[in-house]
Amino acid sequence: MIHTGGNDMKMLKRLGHEILYRTLTIFILFIRFTPYPLAIALARSLCILAWAADSLHRKIANIQLSQALGLNKTMLMSLRVFMSQGDIFVDAIKYSYMSDTEIKKHIRIEGREHIEEAVASSRGVMMITGHMNWEILGHIPRILGIEFCIMGDIMKIPGIQAVIEDVRSRCGLTLLPPRGGMVSLLTNELKQGRTIGIIIDQRGDEKDKIFCDFFGMPAPTNPAPAMIALKGDALVLPVSAIRNGYSYTFSFDKPIDSRSFGNECPDIEKKGDCWRYKSITLLSSAMQTWLESAIRRSPHQWFWIHSRWLRRSEIKHILRSKENLAQYATSKAVEIQAP
Repeated sequence: MIHTGGNDMKMLKRLGHEILYRTLTIFILFIRFTPYPLAIALARSLCILAWAADSLHRKIANIQLSQALGLNKTMLMSLRVFMSQGDIFVDAIKYSYMSDTEIKKHIRIEGREHIEEAVASSRGVMMITGHMNWEILGHIPRILGIEFCIMGDIMKIPGIQAVIEDVRSRCGLTLLPPRGGMVSLLTNELKQGRTIGIIIDQRGDEKDKIFCDFFGMPAPTNPAPAMIALKGDALVLPVSAIRNGYSYTFSFDKPIDSRSFGNECPDIEKKGDCWRYKSITLLSSAMQTWLESAIRRSPHQWFWIHSRWLRRSEIKHILRSKENLAQYATSKAVEIQAP
C-alpha cells in the first residue's frame, strides 16, 4: 500500500505558502497605490482591532509601560504602541517605492556631523538602534549616500522572504545572510573599515549572564553587539528615528568609542564566555543607556509588545500572580548571575 499522506501535507503546505505570498503581494500593492492618509487610517484601524483582540500582548505592553515609565494608566499608551506598528508597516512600504528626491523631503537629519565624522575616520562604524521605526532607517544610503550592511533573519516561508528582501533591497543597504557566523562576518566588515547596522534591544539568552539596567530593571542583554564592536575596533554610532506626522527625524548621537572600554577580549569566540569580560558588560550597558534615552523621547514608538525583561512564560506568571515586575526581574537576575 502506498501512503500519500506526507505528500498531501507537503502539497497543502506549499499551497498555504503560495496563498500567503499572493495575499501579501496584493496587500503591498494596495498600500502602494492607496492615498497615504487612507492607508495609515486603515492600518491603524487594524491595529486597534489587534489591540482589542490580542489580550496577551496588550497586557505585556501595559505591565512593561507601567513599570518602566511609572504610569498609573497605560491603556491609551499601549493603544498608541499598537497603532504605531501600523504606521511603520505602511511607511516601510511607501518609502521603499519613493524616489530618492521624494524620500529626502520626508526625512530630517539631526547630528549629521556625528555620522560624517565617524564615516570619515579609517575605522569601522557600528550604527546601533532599537525596534523604533527601524525599517525606515534602512534608507540612510539613499538619503546620505552612506552604505552599510545588516544581517537579516531568513523566513521559513520562501515567498515572504522574497517580499521582505525586495522591500529592504530598495533601501540601498546590503543584506548579509545569517550564515557563516554573525560575529565573524560583521567583525570582518568593521575591520575593513566598513559600516554595519545592528539592533540592540533583543532580549538576550539568560545563559549569557549579561544583564544591563534598562528603565531601572535588569534586562538580559545580547552581548554580541558589544563583542562585535570590541573585536572590530569600531566607533559605535547611535541613531534613532522618530515619526513626526508623516515625516521622520533621524538623530545621530555622538559616537561611543569602543576603545575607551578596553579590549581584553580580542580572541573570544563564544558568546557564552562574554560575561567574564568587563569591557563587554560596560559597553553593553552604555548602549542600553543610550537606547533608553532615545525611547523616552517618544515612548509610544518603541516595541513594548515584545517581552524585554522576562520570557513570555514568566510574564504570563507575573500577570496571573500580580507580582511586581521589577522585583521579579531583579531576583531572576541575581539567581542567574550567582556563582
